[in-house]
Amino acid sequence: MSDAVIREYRGGDIPEMSALWQAVFDDSEGLVNSFLQLLPDMGTAAVAEVNGKIAGAAYAVTGMELVSASGKVQTCGYIYAVAVAPEFRGSGIGRALTERSAELARDRGAEIICTLPAEESLYAWYKTILGTECALHRQRLEAESAAAAPPVQSLSSSEYGQRREALLSDRCRMRPSHTTLEFQRRFCEELGGGLYACGGGICAAYLEDRAAVIKELIAPDGTDAAVIAASMGAELGTKLAVYYLPAPDGEPYLAAIPGEIPSDCVWNITFD
Repeated sequence: MSDAVIREYRGGDIPEMSALWQAVFDDSEGLVNSFLQLLPDMGTAAVAEVNGKIAGAAYAVTGMELVSASGKVQTCGYIYAVAVAPEFRGSGIGRALTERSAELARDRGAEIICTLPAEESLYAWYKTILGTECALHRQRLEAESAAAAPPVQSLSSSEYGQRREALLSDRCRMRPSHTTLEFQRRFCEELGGGLYACGGGICAAYLEDRAAVIKELIAPDGTDAAVIAASMGAELGTKLAVYYLPAPDGEPYLAAIPGEIPSDCVWNITFD
């Protein structure tokens, strides 16, 4: 590895962390700064400093809990947005940042470490560092928008969290903190969507490529998720709604150490 110092971030690092994130992931300044504003209440970060400059960063979101169907609660650390400046890639900084961010998460009480690799090839990379493997799978589905579908109501992050807990009270689930949900609300609103109630269920949705993308859709028992998705598409003014549901034979999703997250766990709200 280069002469990089791997350490926990400090407040003075934020401008460089923001610039690096925008350059690597091409996210908007508003979205990135919204995350960084909430970070002190949501988790922490590891940074790589080279000659006084931030050359890389990785984030540890700790505002999540795994709740079993019987009510057992375990705290989670979610590794997110591992970024290294182009001129320092291949030097081992990404690995060192990932290891350090996991350590920071454990220092903050995380019992489970997980992540969502940006592409399928990265599952193997994270396995060599964290020992994680794909723990959950999901299926991508589509629905044509339908204005005659159930009405849609915008929700605050607190309202969304309360409804989410009520809908999933008897199931194994990830329970996000209020701050984590607040970032999800800001993320969705930045991209033309938000948090919603519809047809007795809830959705976190945004606009992408002229479609309504529903990153979480939880429908009450007996309700067709496609009906809610169709209503969300109409609400956001698109002809198509894309949504995801848990599916054992679906595409790889969340990665964790084998055995730590049950395959029937409802997660959905990831940082992606």
